[in-house]
Amino acid sequence: MGLASSSAVFATTFQASAEADGGARIGARLESARQVVEARFLEAGDVLSRAVDGVGALIAGLDAIRTNLDAETVTATTGELAQAAATLKSLPDSLDARRQRVGELVKFSDGLAGRIAEMRQHLAYLRVFAINIKITSGGIAAAGPEFAIFAQEIYDCIEMGGAQLDALNNDLTGLDQTLRGALAHEQNLARSCANLLPAVPDALTASATAIAGHHGRIASVAVSVAVLARDVQKKVGGGLAALQIGDITRQRIEHVQAGLGFLNGADEIATLAPEPRQRAQAFVHRLLGAQLAAMAEDFHREVARIGHNVVGMAADATELLRLRDLASGQTGQSETNFLRDLEGNVGQALDLVGDMTAGERAAETVSRSAAVSARELTERIAGIQNIRADVQMMALNTTLKCSRIGETGKPLGVIAVELRQHAIHLEKSAAQTTSSLEGLFDAAEALGQGETQGLGRAAAAAAVLSGAVARIGKAGDGVDSALTAAARQGADVVDMLRRAAERFDFHKQIGSVLDDAANQLLDMAGEDEIPTDDIAHALRPLLDRLARQYTMAQEREVHRSLTEGLATVEASAPAAPVVEDEDDVLF
Repeated sequence: MGLASSSAVFATTFQASAEADGGARIGARLESARQVVEARFLEAGDVLSRAVDGVGALIAGLDAIRTNLDAETVTATTGELAQAAATLKSLPDSLDARRQRVGELVKFSDGLAGRIAEMRQHLAYLRVFAINIKITSGGIAAAGPEFAIFAQEIYDCIEMGGAQLDALNNDLTGLDQTLRGALAHEQNLARSCANLLPAVPDALTASATAIAGHHGRIASVAVSVAVLARDVQKKVGGGLAALQIGDITRQRIEHVQAGLGFLNGADEIATLAPEPRQRAQAFVHRLLGAQLAAMAEDFHREVARIGHNVVGMAADATELLRLRDLASGQTGQSETNFLRDLEGNVGQALDLVGDMTAGERAAETVSRSAAVSARELTERIAGIQNIRADVQMMALNTTLKCSRIGETGKPLGVIAVELRQHAIHLEKSAAQTTSSLEGLFDAAEALGQGETQGLGRAAAAAAVLSGAVARIGKAGDGVDSALTAAARQGADVVDMLRRAAERFDFHKQIGSVLDDAANQLLDMAGEDEIPTDDIAHALRPLLDRLARQYTMAQEREVHRSLTEGLATVEASAPAAPVVEDEDDVLF
C-alpha cells in the first residue's frame, strides 16, 4: 500500500473514531439531561400539586369567612345593634329622672331630721316641766305625795317618748346614709354616662353600618375569588398539560440515545467501506439531530407555558391573600381583625348597660328600703303621739287637782298649763313628721315603679347586646380559624410558587443541552446532501429498529421527512402505536 493510501485510511479511521467519541459525549450529555428531566419534572409536578391544595385552602378559608358571617347573621346583628343603640340613648333620661327621685328622698330625709330635732326640743321642755312639778309639789303641804307620784309618772312617760325618739333618729340616720350613698352612686353613674354617651351608642350604630359594609365586601370578595378560582383551574390545567413535555422529552431523549447505540453496534454499517460508512453515519446523525431539534422546539414552547402558569398562579395566590385581608377587615399596615374590634365595641356597650342595670337594681333596693323605713318610722311616730296624749291627760288632771287645793296649788297649775302647751307643740311636730314620712313613702314607691320600667329597658338592651356579642364572637372565632388556616397555606403557596418560578429554569438546565446536542449531531452530519442509493441496504435495519422505538406522532413525521428516499424502509418497519397528539401520550 502506498503512503497516500495509508494516509487516507488513517484519516478515515481517525475521523470515524472522532465521530464515535463525539457521539458518546453527546449521549452522555443527553443522559444527564434525561436525569434532570426525570427529577425536576417530578419536583415541578409535586410543587404544582401542593400549590393547587394551598390555593384550594385559601379559597375554602374565604368561603368559611363568608359562611360565618352570612346575610341572616348580618341582618339580625345589624338590627339588634341599632335597637340597642336607641335604648342606650334613652337610658340617660331615665337615669336623670331616677337621680331626681333619689334626691327627693334625700330632701325628705333632711326634713325629717329637722322634725326630729323639734320633737327632741319639745320633749326636753316637757321633761323640765315634769321635774318642776315634782319639785314644786314637794313644797306644798296640801299637795301631799300624790303630786310627786303623778309628776314621776309624767316624767317616766316623757322619758319613754325620748327613747322612742332616739330609736326614730337612729333609724332615720341609717336611712339617710343609704339614700346619700345611692345619690352619690347616681351622680357617679351620671358622670360615667356623660363620658360614654353618645359615643358608645354612636359606635354601635357605626358598627351596625360597618357590619353591612363588611358583608358587602365579603360578597364582592367571593365573586373575585370565584373568578380567580376559575383562572387558577385554567392555569393548573395548562400547567399539568405542559408538564407532560417532561415525560415526552425523556422518552424522545431515550430514543435518540438508542439511535446512537444502534449506530455504534450496526454491523451492516460497520462492514461498509470508509466513505460509504461515513455517509451512513452522517445520515443517522442528521436524522437524530433533526429529532433532537424538533424535540427542543416543543420543549421550549411547553416549558414557557409552565413558567407562565407558575408565575400566574403565584400572582393569583398573592391576590387571594390580599382578598383574605380585605375580607377580614385587615387593611394598611395594621393587622387588626375587624370582627374583634366590633366585638370590643359591643362589649364596652354591654359593660355600660351592666353598670346602669346595677344602678337601677341598687335604686330599686333603696326604694324598697325607704318604703319599709317610712312605715316603721310612722309607727314610731304613732307611739310618740300616744305619749303626747298621755302627757296632755296628765297635765289636765294636774290642773284639776291644783284647783281643788286652792291658792297654794296655783304654781302647779301654771306649770301644768305650760306642760299642756308643749305637748300640743309636740303633737304638731309629730303630725308634720308623719306627713313627711308619707311623702317619703310615696317618693320611694315612685322610685320603685320607675326602676321596674327602667330595669325592663336596660334588661332588654343587655339581652340584645349579649345576643349580638355572642353571635359576633362566634363569627369572629370562625373567621379567625378560617384566616389562620388560609394564612398558613397562603404564605407558603406564594413563597413556594415564587421560588418554583426561579428554580425551574428548564431552558438552561435541559433546553440548552438539547439545542447543543442537536447542533453537534447536525454539524457531524454536515450540510451537504447525502447520497443513499448504495447504502440503503445497510441503513434499512437500523432505521427499522428506530421506527419501532417511536411513540410520538412527531417522531414519525420527522423520520418520514428525512427518509422519503428510502420508502421501502418505512414500508418494511412494523407498525408501532402512533400517538396522534403528544398531549395524549401514555406515561
